Amino acid sequence: MRIVLPLLALAGALSPLPALAAEGDAARMAEELSDPARQQQIAAALEAMTAAMLEMPAAPLLRAAATMAGKDVEEVEPDVSVGDLMGPEAAAAPRELAQRLPAMMSAMAIFATSFEAMLPELRAMGDRMAKDMAQETPEGS
Repeated sequence: MRIVLPLLALAGALSPLPALAAEGDAARMAEELSDPARQQQIAAALEAMTAAMLEMPAAPLLRAAATMAGKDVEEVEPDVSVGDLMGPEAAAAPRELAQRLPAMMSAMAIFATSFEAMLPELRAMGDRMAKDMAQETPEGS
């Protein structure tokens, strides 16, 4: 559970980055992912977003779950937060995530350029697979 929250937060923070839609996009993405100023901007935003997520009230969701399970909703602590449910170590998660994000972004930059270099081979493999599958499939099926 400890890894889920940071991964969700990271995905949310990086979602505006461009996808590898065309050749050359990976270089732009790698440049942005490697930029220390951009890394710090995203790390700060991610730290704030993660802290806010940990402070979110969890009681409404827990009450709904208790109702569906046929349990007493009055047993749900009214002031419980997502962070309370995650445990005491969750308090350090926003800071840890912000500290680790630049290295994660740099690794993603390397992956993006490596993936782009592999695209011609991946396309060729896909073409071969499609051709082989077409030859093995009986016509009219």
